[in-house]
Amino acid sequence: MINKLLSTLVIFLLMNIAWQANAIEPMSDKTIFNNGYPESAQVTSLRLDFEALGFNNYKLDGINNDSNVDFTNRIDKLSKDLMLNFSYTNSPSLIANVSHLKVYFNENLVTVLSINEPSNIIKNTAEHNIALNAKYIQDFNQIRFELVGYYSTSCQDYFSRAIWVEINKSSNITLDQTSLAIDSKIEYLPEPFFDSKDYSKLTLPFIFSGTPNEEAIEAAATLSSWFGAQADWRGANFPVVLNQSPNQHSVVFITNTSKPAFLADYPDVEKPTIEIISNPIHRYKKILLILGRDEKDLKTAVNGLVFGHKVMTGRSVSIEGMNKIPLRKAYDAPRWLRSDRPVHFDELIDYPTQLQTTGLNSGPVKLNIRFAPDLFTWREKGIPITLQYRNTPEDDTLSSRLNMLINQEFISGFLLEKNDSTVSTTKTLLPLIANTDSTQSTENFSLNGINLAKRNELNFDFRFDVLKNATCTGAPLGGEYGVIDGHSHIDVSNFNHYIALPDLNVFANSGFPFTKYADLQQTLVILNENPTPKALSMLFNLTGHFGAITGYPGHRLTVKYLSDDINYNDKDILFITKPSTRSDKLKEDEPKNILLNNNQRAIKLAIYNGAYDDNKAEKIQINVTSSGNMAVITGYQSPFSSQRSIVSLTATTNEAFGLLDNALMNSQSREQIKGSATIITTQGIETIKTDKQYFVGQIPVHTLIWFHLSDHPFILALLSILTLLLISFILWRLLQALTYKRLAEGDK
Repeated sequence: MINKLLSTLVIFLLMNIAWQANAIEPMSDKTIFNNGYPESAQVTSLRLDFEALGFNNYKLDGINNDSNVDFTNRIDKLSKDLMLNFSYTNSPSLIANVSHLKVYFNENLVTVLSINEPSNIIKNTAEHNIALNAKYIQDFNQIRFELVGYYSTSCQDYFSRAIWVEINKSSNITLDQTSLAIDSKIEYLPEPFFDSKDYSKLTLPFIFSGTPNEEAIEAAATLSSWFGAQADWRGANFPVVLNQSPNQHSVVFITNTSKPAFLADYPDVEKPTIEIISNPIHRYKKILLILGRDEKDLKTAVNGLVFGHKVMTGRSVSIEGMNKIPLRKAYDAPRWLRSDRPVHFDELIDYPTQLQTTGLNSGPVKLNIRFAPDLFTWREKGIPITLQYRNTPEDDTLSSRLNMLINQEFISGFLLEKNDSTVSTTKTLLPLIANTDSTQSTENFSLNGINLAKRNELNFDFRFDVLKNATCTGAPLGGEYGVIDGHSHIDVSNFNHYIALPDLNVFANSGFPFTKYADLQQTLVILNENPTPKALSMLFNLTGHFGAITGYPGHRLTVKYLSDDINYNDKDILFITKPSTRSDKLKEDEPKNILLNNNQRAIKLAIYNGAYDDNKAEKIQINVTSSGNMAVITGYQSPFSSQRSIVSLTATTNEAFGLLDNALMNSQSREQIKGSATIITTQGIETIKTDKQYFVGQIPVHTLIWFHLSDHPFILALLSILTLLLISFILWRLLQALTYKRLAEGDK
């Protein structure tokens, strides 16, 4: 609710944005950019394999007799010549003249296929190529297979294993897509640059006329985090291009004094401005222009776009002014479970019927939840959940159940009530995964459970039993409903925030500690002067990843070059550099020198697998620039604040930034990034635990003492004895004082 109020507040704050919409009569000197140069529409042939579309219900039977495969159509594409190519094998027990397979396209019956004769089934499978009518295509499309299977002409058991048809995994859909020249309208945003109907990874080039300065990088990082939040689980890639014309949908950052060659004659602006134009070279591709008099205007334009695009219309918008956007509070990211109160399930849903399931085996109710990664779960058995559910009534002899799973692993099950007039309520725990590198490691938790560093999928699977009569039963009655009540809730409000760092797995999967504040208000990014396009692309991909984690644009990120005058205090630092960066000419106590020396030490510790000794540094020399493409990720405590962290991303060559990028953006590679240092080469990823742990966060004093001494029982026992002696001494002195007082009163 708070997040919705904040979003509404932001919209109201932006209502004083004034824009000039030129969609009907654009300026005469911009006419050339309205539609681009005439060219033939590009036609692309696609093959959509069932497996790539996430189809997994290949086997149909008497109960689970239908299966769906879904695909989408982008706003800027026209699909035609659709062909469904599939094959299947059916049970030899099915009767050919009455058993059949129905095929639907968006609930329009396309064809009915008779089941093959048993004699043919032994030799081969049944193959079909079915043309689909393009007039039925929508934004979201579904092909549905429905089996009508009989093995007996009298009566039959629909649960019989003799009824089955299995669709071949090599089945696919082929189609041709023609590019469409859609209107250049800001109200379409984020389309066509990001289309929610496209399930593939977002690739959106960022184009500059030359190497951008710090404010331009901040603007681009904010925009990448917003697009990353839109892309969410798809992932996002933001290649940086300098002074080159794009051949796909892209974003171009322009100031009055810095324009790429292909837009060199584009008119100057008087205010921060957002425009959408057709690519002057590729008509069917759009360019999102971020315009300003200078780089400061670019930041204003981007902030206006990410917070006010829903109330913008036309082809061009100018930002007259903008009130200050409220600061985000710690741990209040829209996609994180709130830690200040219980969170109800109806706050976590994406569509109204998400908490309801219909039919015997229609799939589980699914919820995606992400926790703050620094929840202090030491000696906790799990996270409390109050589950409320209801279901249709059933016969007293049946034993239907509700199974609860986390990340596809079974946790617990409950028998369903026979009476539908009451809501069943149960209190249980979501178990936690043990992590040997964090504060959660002291207790041996269940191997199946919540991983605080990642997004978790919580499944509630209703399994309805069916009453059978003798050896033959009719079809199930249908109408089975299971509902998880929206007032069910998860409560982490009693957990403190305290975590052992460095933990690069937590950084790679949750962006912590930088994402503690969703707007990145306490994040400082330090770059070498003149960063390369690959280094900038890696940064923008990382901020896009942060946006996907938090669901909020990181518009308060601070970017500095190493040569700048930097305030290092009270900041979590992301240091993107090369190992050749030295500090020879700096004073020993200068903050910049302290940062560089700590970074060099962390890199050497990683390379020497923790064997590096500062006191023997002269005996160990290495020129890492000569070792080819290698990248190092290190984490260590900030020398400027004990509660702050530094994560260093170091690449030996420009190409090595690609190694860093691939490792951080690939979910399988992120699993291998752990500990306090990770070395990445073309041969793989090696994790090293080097630096000592430090702790960030706050817990009660007694818990703090107990936690840190729990691995030292003798010290803990000695401390307990000393505490008892101290308490005994205090009580003795108190009783002695009372005795003296009574004696003194008696003498009177």
